[in-house]
Amino acid sequence: MNVRTILLTLILMLATAAHAAVDFDTHPFPFAEFRNADTVAESCDLQAASFWCDLLDAELTRIPTKGVDFFIDTTGEIVAAYAKPQKGQNLNNYALDNRQNLIPDDAQIPGAALLLDGAYLPREAGTQTWERLDESTIEGTFTFQAGPFDVVKVLRISNLNHTIEIDVTATRVEEGDATLPLQVAFPGIAGVTNPVIKVGQGIGESGSHATNPLSQAIGNPSYVSLQNNDRNTAFAIILTPGTGEAAQALQAMPLPPRQVALQREVAPEVGASVALALRSYLGPNELVRYSQEGYADLPGLFRPNLLGRLSLGILWVLRSIHDVVGNWGLSIIILTLMFRALVWPLINTQTKSMFGMQELQPKLQALQKKYKDDRETLTQETMKLYKEAGVNPAGGCLPILLQMPLFIILWRVFVNFEFGEGFLWVPDLGQADPFYILPILYVGVMFAMSWFSARGNPQSLRQQILINVVFAFILFTFPAGVLLYFVVSMGIQVLQYWLIQRQKNASTAGAA
Repeated sequence: MNVRTILLTLILMLATAAHAAVDFDTHPFPFAEFRNADTVAESCDLQAASFWCDLLDAELTRIPTKGVDFFIDTTGEIVAAYAKPQKGQNLNNYALDNRQNLIPDDAQIPGAALLLDGAYLPREAGTQTWERLDESTIEGTFTFQAGPFDVVKVLRISNLNHTIEIDVTATRVEEGDATLPLQVAFPGIAGVTNPVIKVGQGIGESGSHATNPLSQAIGNPSYVSLQNNDRNTAFAIILTPGTGEAAQALQAMPLPPRQVALQREVAPEVGASVALALRSYLGPNELVRYSQEGYADLPGLFRPNLLGRLSLGILWVLRSIHDVVGNWGLSIIILTLMFRALVWPLINTQTKSMFGMQELQPKLQALQKKYKDDRETLTQETMKLYKEAGVNPAGGCLPILLQMPLFIILWRVFVNFEFGEGFLWVPDLGQADPFYILPILYVGVMFAMSWFSARGNPQSLRQQILINVVFAFILFTFPAGVLLYFVVSMGIQVLQYWLIQRQKNASTAGAA
């Protein structure tokens, strides 16, 4: 791969990368624009029991956020919610059966649906209005009739987190037979046939939880959740009581095999009114997000392993730095410098071993050519050469293994944390760099690293450059905060390579 090829590749990457910032606003979205709209319509012709069969001609509202793209109908129900594998991306696959869609496409009810004692209430559309409360929050207000109730429903959607605030006020306009629970329910998660259902009471170590409990009301819940699995991976939908009087007396109601709800009793008399206030999290089943959005202390929701607990420690350090410097970009740089200072001795050991192996390459190749038909002698002579040169061929492995967990922790923290502000030329650290400066800097430092680590081996150098180009293409859509970490971290490693090589050259010149 020559320089011209590399430049052409980078230009192509710049031209094709999805660089636009997420357009956090309300956008009309007809049902027909879903990728598999025709297939869904055909299944409805076969009398398939899905809530989508009532929405084939619907005009929905699409609200893309940095973490999830929401699709809302005219009664404030969440009919689709696409959780993004990478924050700040613009999605292009709005297929209803896409497993990033947290609302199952074959469910009988949508998300945030109103149920009366488990029965989905038919709705008659009324009015809907959308209002931007601030740069990061949009509020939708819906008035409609649902079964025997006049309903006012309010959704508040944020661009900075995965939690939607839901307020419902329902007033009876038709008399009922008995006092029954009015429920705000979710139908499952991401097409999983048997998701894990959890209900928690209390907070922290003093709280308790039940996994896959029976279908019965549980008072004073701290949460009820749906998770793809119980292995701290994939996605979760979490319902928690909101604030104020409307959040009091809420009960959690698991509705196996895959529905959950928060509910409150409503009297049967005409004019009886009930209010529910709750918060709904839709997103990754991930500890950094839980910590930032206030779910990390919910009992039993997430059981962090050692890496998870270390990531919470890194979060504490990051926030402490931010308390002092007041800027998340500077906080990322300072934390990265602290990490690099910690692993500096390990990188020294790894680099010296790498340079030593590079110097031995001509002699190793000569031995391989001389003893190509005698494997035993080749092994003996190779080990003798290593011993004479004072080089340990495995000397670079242990430092890599020791620092790898720290790299993983920092990666998980930066890729999941919502910084919510800009830095220098970057308007938002939670979205891709619109000017491509950080991706280009990343490509530059990675080329420099490849040059140091593969000198004297043109084939290896070409392979590493090709790998870095492919990886850089992926990174063009990464949040700028993640790329800032990569550029600073790898830049320091290149500096360390250069210093060690300079010291080695000076030592060689002195010996001569």
